[in-house]
Amino acid sequence: MDTTLLPYGGELRDFAFLDVRLGTVDGGEQGLLVMKSNHLVAVLTQVDEELYSVRGGWFLETGYGRLNGCHRVFDNLDEATSWIAGHFRDDQDILDESKVYGVA
Repeated sequence: MDTTLLPYGGELRDFAFLDVRLGTVDGGEQGLLVMKSNHLVAVLTQVDEELYSVRGGWFLETGYGRLNGCHRVFDNLDEATSWIAGHFRDDQDILDESKVYGVA
C-alpha cells in the first residue's frame, strides 16, 4: 500500500490524497483520504462494479465541512477531485458553519 501524500497542481494545489484501504468489505476497498490545507475533507472509495452493481469509478463515502452529507458516484478520479475542488474555490473557511451550527 502506498501511503505517500500525493500533491496535485492547478486548482488542486492545496489538496493532497492519501492512498488507503478501507475496512468496509472482506479484503478492504481501495480508498483515498482527501486533504485540503491539511484538513480531512472527504473519503473516496473505488467502486467495485461487480460487487455493488453500480456503474462508476469512485464514490464519495463521506464528506466533512462543506461536503458534509454529500454522497455521489463519479465516473473517474479526475471528475471526483474536480467536483470536490469546486466546493473550495472561494476564500471561505473549509468548515461550512451553516451546516455545523444550523445558521441559515
